[in-house]
Amino acid sequence: MKTEIVINNTVLGVWQGLGGAITEATAYNYAKLSPDKKRRLIEVYYGKGGLGYCWGRLSIGSNDFCLKPYEYSRKTDLTDFSIEHDEKWVIPMLKDILKKKEVCFVASPWSPPKYMKLRLDRYNFSVLKPWCYEAFASYLRMWLEAYREHGVKINYITLQNEPRARQIWESCVYSYGAQRKIAYKYLADALKDSDTQILLWDHNKSKLSKVANKLFNGKYVTNYGHNEKVAGLCFHWYDGIFPDEIWQVRQKYPEILMLSSEMSCGFSPYDKEAWKNDAKLYCRELFADVNAGVTAFIDWNMLLDFQGGPSYCKNYLKSPVILNEKGDDFILTPIYDVLKIFAELFPVGSKVVRLEYESDDIVAVGRKVGAHYEVVIANVSLKEQGIEIRLGDKVKRSVIKESEITSIKI
Repeated sequence: MKTEIVINNTVLGVWQGLGGAITEATAYNYAKLSPDKKRRLIEVYYGKGGLGYCWGRLSIGSNDFCLKPYEYSRKTDLTDFSIEHDEKWVIPMLKDILKKKEVCFVASPWSPPKYMKLRLDRYNFSVLKPWCYEAFASYLRMWLEAYREHGVKINYITLQNEPRARQIWESCVYSYGAQRKIAYKYLADALKDSDTQILLWDHNKSKLSKVANKLFNGKYVTNYGHNEKVAGLCFHWYDGIFPDEIWQVRQKYPEILMLSSEMSCGFSPYDKEAWKNDAKLYCRELFADVNAGVTAFIDWNMLLDFQGGPSYCKNYLKSPVILNEKGDDFILTPIYDVLKIFAELFPVGSKVVRLEYESDDIVAVGRKVGAHYEVVIANVSLKEQGIEIRLGDKVKRSVIKESEITSIKI
């Protein structure tokens, strides 16, 4: 039985590329490498012969992939604000990256400083004190300015990583109304003279169409006229792929930036063959996202050690590139290989076209190239698959081998 793929000619926008998160764990592991291996790592991620990364994600304060928890201020007047902690590992790696390539950065806090929260901690179900909304916006603005002083421009900021999650690491819970109020009123005011824009949500997408309607409409959105500061939505993959939810949002809000801001797979000891299954998960997620209208895709940690860390709370995960057991070199995993093939076959600047198909074995994305179309297809099954591409009256048939990723022009 063949999978029928129909090109419906709807241009979804321009593909803006791949990226990864420069967590403290990543930067700490990077610092272990020799100067030559550091240069090579930057090349395999950001170079033309590598993944061509052009996006990066940063944590404002500590997260689960740090050596220990930390924050930038403990005083209510913020007079002690300092990013000195980041200057040891994160800032040096960012400077090395920026020597190679200009990167579009997204920054997310995992928690406000604990003195701003009702339960006075960074974890669990704690919330930001409503009378600290303005102070928190100032805190974020100070972080942006401190990074800019180091030559790191932040293009987009979110007000919270996973604002509906209760975690054993840094977290903070926000209602939809609180997210609107902080974003459209306080954070927009704090950024009014800045070219940094705001992305909303930064959490899972099982109910993304409902989330978009809640966040793009209602009190503070209409009352405060700061819509130009809110550029779009970003979201994670952890509760499922949900391409129909993304597609509903893309259709209703066609001009917004839709960013897949975090993906990762649970830890298991490195085995090349076993990790190919994780690479297929990346295929499913990435292809479905792009075909539904996602603008760009940012992976989670760029470089973890052989044990999936460091993570002070032991939340070990996989990354596309990992340190070897000695920690003096790195391994390009099957996850990296899949991302590299995608980057080669679906370059930045591609005009994305919508494809219609139904299959558990095939995933595909399309792009318009001049007067022609190209369909990039991945076989995520364990046997070869027949496919049939339709563009009006034109039909092209092919067979895709097991685990093959290829491009077909029509």
